[in-house]
Formats: sequence, C-alpha cells, structure tokens
Amino acid sequence: MISGYAQRGVLDKAFQLFSLLMDSGVGPNFSVYTSLLRSLVDSSCLEIGRQMHSHLIKTGSGLNASVGTAICNMYVKCGWLEGARIVFDEMAEKKAVAWTALMVGYTEANEQNDILHLFMKMVEEGVELDEFVFSIVLKACAWLEDLRVGRQIHGHIVKLGLESDVSVGTPLVNLYVKCACFESALLAFQKIDNPNDVSWSALISGYSQSGRVEECLKTYKSLRVMDGSLNSFIYTSIFQACSTLADINSGAQVHADAIKRGLISPLYGESALITMYSKCSNMDFASQVFGSISEPDTVSWIAIIAEYEYHGIASEALRYFRKMQDSGVRPKGVTLVAVLTACSHSSLITEAKGYLKLMNSEYGVAPTIDHFNCMIHVYFHASLLQEVFELINSMNFDPDAMSWKCLLAGCWNHRNLELGRIASENLLRLNLDDTVGYSLLLNSCVSHEKWEEAARIRKKMMEKNLRKEVSCSWITVRGKWHRFIVGDRHHPQTKEIYAKLKEIDFPDGDSEDRSLLTEEDASCILPERRQQLLEHSERLAIAFRLLSSPRNSTVLIFKNLRACRDCHNFAKHVSRMAEREIVIRDSSRFHHFKLIQCSSSNYW
Repeated sequence: MISGYAQRGVLDKAFQLFSLLMDSGVGPNFSVYTSLLRSLVDSSCLEIGRQMHSHLIKTGSGLNASVGTAICNMYVKCGWLEGARIVFDEMAEKKAVAWTALMVGYTEANEQNDILHLFMKMVEEGVELDEFVFSIVLKACAWLEDLRVGRQIHGHIVKLGLESDVSVGTPLVNLYVKCACFESALLAFQKIDNPNDVSWSALISGYSQSGRVEECLKTYKSLRVMDGSLNSFIYTSIFQACSTLADINSGAQVHADAIKRGLISPLYGESALITMYSKCSNMDFASQVFGSISEPDTVSWIAIIAEYEYHGIASEALRYFRKMQDSGVRPKGVTLVAVLTACSHSSLITEAKGYLKLMNSEYGVAPTIDHFNCMIHVYFHASLLQEVFELINSMNFDPDAMSWKCLLAGCWNHRNLELGRIASENLLRLNLDDTVGYSLLLNSCVSHEKWEEAARIRKKMMEKNLRKEVSCSWITVRGKWHRFIVGDRHHPQTKEIYAKLKEIDFPDGDSEDRSLLTEEDASCILPERRQQLLEHSERLAIAFRLLSSPRNSTVLIFKNLRACRDCHNFAKHVSRMAEREIVIRDSSRFHHFKLIQCSSSNYW
C-alpha cells in the first residue's frame, strides 16, 4: 500500500501509512524505504527527504547499497547536489546506478567537467560501463566540445562493441557534429543498427552545419517515406538549410509538410521560418509567420527585428522593437545590436545614442563591444569619423579588431588617410594577417595617389601570401543553381550574357559620390582595372537572370562579398532601364532596387 501511494505521488497517504507501520513495531523492509525515497522528486520534497535520511542513519538502514543509491538519487532530483555527493562518497558499495544518478545531477547543474572526472574514476575503479553511462558522458563532451576526450571514450565504446546501440551511437554522432568533424559523425551514424528520429536529427543537423545543405534536403526527402523518423528538430534544421540556399520553393513545401505533421517547434522552429522567408527575400511571408505566433518569445522578436534590419527596412525594425517593449518582453543584447544596426543604416544618430544610453537603466542590458561597434557604424555612416575615434578611446574595455576595422572602413569611405593609418596600425597589432586591414589601407593610399606607400603594402601582402576571397554570385533558375565568379566565361550562355551586358550600356565613371566606396572598389580606381567592372560576378548574374526570366519577375541575386559601389549603381541603372525589381543579398545585407532607389539608402 505504501509503495502504491508513493508511486502515484499521493505522499500524504504514503507517509501516514509509514508512520502507522513504525508505531506498530513492525520494522519496514528496504523496499518500503526505496519506494518512499523515489517518490521525492523535486525541491519541495527536500526537507522530508532529509528527515528520511536522518531516520535511515539512526536505524542503520542507510548502509544498504540500494537504499544509499535511492538517497543519492533523491538528493539529485531535489536539487541538492552537494548532499548527493556526500552520500555517494560515503557509500561502501557503489553500483553503476549510483554513479549514473550523480552524473545526471551534474548534467542538470551544467557541471560537465565533473561528469568527465566521475567517468574517469569509474574507469579507474573498474566499474562496469553501460549504454546509459556512455550516453551521459558523450553529451558532456559535446557540450564542452572536447574532441580529444570524446575520441578516447569512442575507443572504449568500440572495445565494448556498443557503437551500434542507438543510445550510444546517437550522442556520438552529436559529439562529432558539435566538434565540426562531420566525416566522423557520418561514420558513427552508419554504425547504428536502428537509427531513430533523434539519430536522423543529429545527422541532418551535421549536414546543415557543415554546409552540405543539398545532402540535408536529400536526407529529409528520403525520411518522409519512413514513418516515425521525423521530428520538430529535423524540420528546424531543414528550414535553416533552405535559408542557406535561399530556396523559397523547397522552403514553402517543407513548411507545408511540417504543418500537416504538426512538427513546427513553437520556439526555434517558428523563428527559423521567419529567418528562412527573410533570407529568401520574402518579408511578407516572414511577417505572416510572426503574426501567427500567439505569444512571441524573445527569440521570435529578435528574428523579426533582425530580419527587417537585414533588409534595410529600419522603420519596420524599430516599429517591431517598440511593439516588443509594449508586449512586456525584455530585449536582450542581440536585440539591441539589431536595433542599433537599423539606426546605422538609416543614419538615425540621435535615436542610436538614446538606445545606447538607456541600455542599462531601461532594458537591463550591459553594453558590450558589439553595441559600441554598432555605434561606430552609426557615426561613420554620418561622416563623423572624429566622433568614432573619440568613442573608441572612451570605451570601458579595449577595442577589438572589429572596432578598428569599422573605423578603417569609414576612413576609406570618407577619404581620411591619416586616421586610416592609425586604425590600420591598431588593427594589424591585434591581427598581423588581417587581409582587410591591409586592403583598406592600400585602397586609401591608392585613392590619395600615395603610390610608394601602396607598393610597400602590396609587397607585404605578397610576402604574407594574403589574398582576398574571390567574389562569387549565384542565382536559381527553374530549380537549378548558376554560379558566377569575376570574369567567368564557363557558363554555356557566356556569349549571350556578355552581349546583354553591352546592350545595357551602363556608363561607369565618377558620376556618383566617391564617399560611398567599399573595400571592393580599390581595384576599380586603377585605370587598367576599370574594364574589369563589366566582369564582376553580380553583373554576370544579373545579365543571365534578365535573359532567363519573365519580364515582370524579380531579379534575385546572392553574393558572398559586399557589393562594390559601381555594381550597386549598376543595379540601380538596370532596375530603371528594365523596369524590374532587383534584389541582391550580399555578405552584409539585402539591397532592394526599384527604379533608381535602393533600400540601403546607399549605406551598407
């Protein structure tokens, strides 16, 4: 009767019967004690658990191995890890279940290093290791991203022949994914006899994180025909993969499938959907997803605010931020990074200053270097370079490489060579091999016709073998991806593409304000390189898209680097000439071109 009440959580009845049993003079057996101890499962039961422990010490029953394990497990569940460790250390005989109980306690307390120390002690004492122990310790290694220890544990698993067990193989896959060793993760997955949905989720997450998004989608499609193999985590990973590919057709189909199966995670899944539609350049759909969330959490608010900022729609980003405040959700540091960045793109200096000033008092967020770097962007977009320099020198912490890089970019954009030299010197002091630091200073020297200094910088770059990443642009046409690099002549329609560029006949030159330069523009200043503007990757992609799509459709281009000034002007010209909207997603943000206007307002 006591055990029955205890198992069903009717503790008052269980302990009333226990008191009657004690008063009757009949000593309870060990199973009664373990049943009562197992029923104490949260912090509200800690005090009665201590009383039980005291009683067991007085009667000498606490020396029994099963009772000692139950006491240890009870303290873990009630959140008193220190008490559990004391009981564990005093146990004369420790069964495997006592070790794992303490490991579970360390897991819940995020004391991952203690789990590894406990595991090592188990190995030293020759305790029999089972699947549950390996599952816990592998998760600890994954959390710590400790590949060295993880590989050693993998060796133990292989020796014991347990790597085919799903409860061991799955956390092993997750470990290698977290440590960016996807080939090892794939091999570990292939050893699992009967992978479950968690195993497949770990594999798909690995595909997504390692950039193998096409394999990610292929695996998902094969799983659709396997009953019980899909879960909400898999769909979240697929949404992220579709974001990377910017494939709205696949993304919308996956979204519909997830709705049918009821497998959209209310936390991360919905936020991943917002990001997916945004990265596919459809903020209307992203906004609809957000509007469908009954009670948006911090993650959802951050997603919608950050994506509007990413598209250069600062007014909407700030409007959602105000709505977030009105809803009672407190902003986090990353939210205010998005807000300050939105202010930067719209040159809202006063508003940005106000947000930075109120961060601690109003929002309870301590400003970090990331927030100050956003403020640096605000100032340099407004041509206030001296204010940038003063802000860097007045910060409570040391500026990082990004701080000096922001100032250096501002000096290059606004032709301030002297301040640029100071910024470059500080940047290279932090990172001697920073390609951008050399490139931006080289660009400034070239624009000021400091040829000898430019030559020295170029020589140093060659000595260090510092090369800039190759510019690449890509588009999708009828489900097929087309990739272009600068000067590309490998596409089957190369002749038509270059003919289209000549037909567009955009007069490159100095008609636009030279204060809007980016680091990609340096080579374009040199007369002998001006002709190469025609061969920039985004121009080739735009020309091909014009050739291969209906006249009323949007031209959507993706690029791995920031768009240069001349190609930015080129896109505005083509948008007006072809009467089509052009959208370019570069490494910095989205640019929406309509006629001769860009959503970035020439700030990017």
